[in-house]
Amino acid sequence: MSAAIWYLRTTFDRHVAYPNENLFVSATLTNPNSYALFIGSCYWSFTCCPGYAPGIGHVNKVVPPGETMIIPPWNLPIPNVPEGQYEAEVAFDTWCWQAHTAAWQFLGKIAPSPKQPFYIIHAPRFRAFISRSNHDADRPLVDVILSAIQKWGFDTHTVGINEFERDRRKVPDRIIQEITKADCVFAIATPRDVSSVPYLFRTLTWLHNEVSFSFMANKLTLLIADTTVHLNGLIGTETFPTVRYDAYDLNTLIFRLGNLLPVIRKILLEESYQKWKQQRVREIEEITYHAFVSGVVAQKRLCSDLSRPTTGSGKRGASGLPSLASHHRDTRTRQ
Repeated sequence: MSAAIWYLRTTFDRHVAYPNENLFVSATLTNPNSYALFIGSCYWSFTCCPGYAPGIGHVNKVVPPGETMIIPPWNLPIPNVPEGQYEAEVAFDTWCWQAHTAAWQFLGKIAPSPKQPFYIIHAPRFRAFISRSNHDADRPLVDVILSAIQKWGFDTHTVGINEFERDRRKVPDRIIQEITKADCVFAIATPRDVSSVPYLFRTLTWLHNEVSFSFMANKLTLLIADTTVHLNGLIGTETFPTVRYDAYDLNTLIFRLGNLLPVIRKILLEESYQKWKQQRVREIEEITYHAFVSGVVAQKRLCSDLSRPTTGSGKRGASGLPSLASHHRDTRTRQ
């Protein structure tokens, strides 16, 4: 008997998803073999999280030769992982019918191909100012770090890299503007010149200045520093959380950033919510104040209209209708 195969067709409700939401997926399964197949359970998984299974579905159905069945739909929880294109895969515990033994033979877990691709993105996007070296020798290292930051929903900006100031005299002002506009700051301390005292590398002077600007602007700042770099001055204090990295072991750095960047996103989201909440309170207070003032003005105007003496032949009461006394006089006159 040849190896058993499945023909699978999957359908997603969308091909772009956000972390921590559900992706609705349905599938149809066709048995192209000349013998019956039996499905025990199905297992959904994501290529972005090996070993992570959103759940197991117990099907327990026979699919006759050449026939198709519908797999029960699933709501797949999207993991909180870096942005990118991933694939969803489903595997089935499969048995085939052995006619000569009149029994079911277990074939193991079979995963039909192809897998279903989809994208995971992060929202909202946050603006990050990157204090970094633009030397060619540092670009390969810095680009790896930038890629990791961008995959967690941060748009990166650096004066002299993708933000340019035509007037060189205004570069410091432009840096302050970009830091002020940013939601957070990442400072990458790469080796530069050697200190004669501790015999360790010093960082760029600009990095010290930009981190100082970030401190004054009260921006959330993460310092990413080479293990060979001597951190002095403000960046050498415990003011800023610091991640040390070895240029020969970037995998460890990417792993640590993968744990820290979701925390930074959570902090920024909470800050954004608090700012939005404060703005809403101010708007409500302003609306309430204007409503109160308008009410007072309307009340004064009403009181002024009621106290103003009426003119004309007919006297009117407070309601604006002819008074009862005037009505009686008119009646006697007619009689």
